[in-house]
Amino acid sequence: MRRFLALALVATGLVVSHSTPAAAATPEIVLDFAGTTPTPAPAVAGARTGGQVTWLQDAPPAHLDPQQIYDVIELSTQLFHRTLTGYLEDPAGGPTRLVGDLATNAGEAGDGGRVWTYHLRPGIAFSDGSPITSHDIAYGIARSFSEQGAFGPHYLQSALDPSGSYPGPYAGSPVPPGISLPDDRTLVFTFAQPHPELPYLVAFPTTTPVPAAQDTRADYDRTFLATGPYRRIAEVPGVSLTLGRNPAWDPASDPLRHQYADTVHIEWTVDRAAQTQRLLAGTGTDAAAIMTANVAADQIPVVQGDATLSTRTLAGPTGLAKYLSINTRRITDVSVRKALNWAFDRGALLQAQGGTAVGTPLTTVLSPTMPGWLGYDAYPSAGHGNVSQAKQLLHGRKPTLTYCYPDTPDDATGAAVVRTGLQRAGFRITPTPLNAGDYWGLIGATDSTCDLMYSAWVADFPDPQSTLGTLLHGGSLAAGWSVNFAKFDEPCVNARLDELAAMTDRAAAAPLYGRLDHDIMSRYAPLIPTVSASAFLLRGPGLGGVFLSPTSGRPNLTAAYVR
Repeated sequence: MRRFLALALVATGLVVSHSTPAAAATPEIVLDFAGTTPTPAPAVAGARTGGQVTWLQDAPPAHLDPQQIYDVIELSTQLFHRTLTGYLEDPAGGPTRLVGDLATNAGEAGDGGRVWTYHLRPGIAFSDGSPITSHDIAYGIARSFSEQGAFGPHYLQSALDPSGSYPGPYAGSPVPPGISLPDDRTLVFTFAQPHPELPYLVAFPTTTPVPAAQDTRADYDRTFLATGPYRRIAEVPGVSLTLGRNPAWDPASDPLRHQYADTVHIEWTVDRAAQTQRLLAGTGTDAAAIMTANVAADQIPVVQGDATLSTRTLAGPTGLAKYLSINTRRITDVSVRKALNWAFDRGALLQAQGGTAVGTPLTTVLSPTMPGWLGYDAYPSAGHGNVSQAKQLLHGRKPTLTYCYPDTPDDATGAAVVRTGLQRAGFRITPTPLNAGDYWGLIGATDSTCDLMYSAWVADFPDPQSTLGTLLHGGSLAAGWSVNFAKFDEPCVNARLDELAAMTDRAAAAPLYGRLDHDIMSRYAPLIPTVSASAFLLRGPGLGGVFLSPTSGRPNLTAAYVR
């Protein structure tokens, strides 16, 4: 679940550009097609080698198998997985470049964007020292078509195999349809339709190489071969993961990453309050730590009022949009779904999360950072809900609904606010915490029994189709699991999304998505937009080289070092 805000895409015969007033302050993303992206990664002034960097997180990841990775935090773990392309971000806020990572550049387009060629860099290897070839990348993509890619993004698979007939490498060819391998260092992608967005799609871990002989299938979460500067050296399942230097990684082959620290220690059981307290102190190993949850709500004024602490913040807007998804298969009455939207108290939820330092009220499906975003509020209520409007729609009914959310203290606080706000209109809400590590898999199941669900989305690439077409197209439900958490399946909406997706002029398509966003919410109310999130994080005083990623809204560790 990813992101992006502004786009300049120039490929052979193709020009796609997006801009809106809401996104004007966002750094441009420029694709690097010319020549070979230089290596090694730009040096960081003052960086030193040695020591341990600590990453604090409130729940373990669902997957570390590259083809199963999709959650935004998991996508931030690019220290041990590499892909065909990747994002070279500027800590000073300049343009972000989409460059060749394992490939020499962002791609070579032909036939109007129907054919894309990627050449691999020399000197790339797995952590066991074996060379990475085009066959390994093709095999990694192939396994994403199988059950070993069920929880990952499916954009590339749909583009390569629109019929959905290819079963993956375990029951079919080790090379997916649409991919040819002229030699060990070249991949050619051929599509029936133009795909100018392909350089973004191959930045997903879908294209992380996997050697067929080392594929342990479901166990690959624990046995993966690293391709980045760090590899797994120790783990306490569900608690922590420690990464050490990968001796097979060659900085001369990598334009994005450094290997300054000796180890990177990832802790998966540190809630928001504990992260905040540890980083406020910033002592011991926490002197070189970074938090991934926002500063606890009650401590935000403390940080804002302390000049020293303020220098240690990573703060700014993100593309993360938060919602309450409404299970439309269980709540089929549109008037009830509209009543939920009227009753919802955005102001109270935002205040509980920490106020304007961590977000602004959201009333649209698209993030305000997305091209084509249309500012509207289908259920205007001055931010705190309109209980009388909700009650008029309910006509005395008092629906009993479950509200599912990750079982973390921060989400429990939010659940209490959700319950209180909706109960004002007569809803009876049953809070239902789910294991945080399993959460997205559980609510994404087509047969989920949750009525309301906490959900969130960061657009996968800078096009509204990657939000509306992914979250609200009913075609994805046939697979049995989907990020269409609302289980929304309206034929006329599906058809309109298909029409918009087929438009080759993406700049012209963008505002049409904004209008569709408004139509979906005003007619069908499949979800409740809640907060457009901002980051407000702390780093330890001894941690250098870390900044807020403009693409993920999470800390970028590719140049992290211990002061």
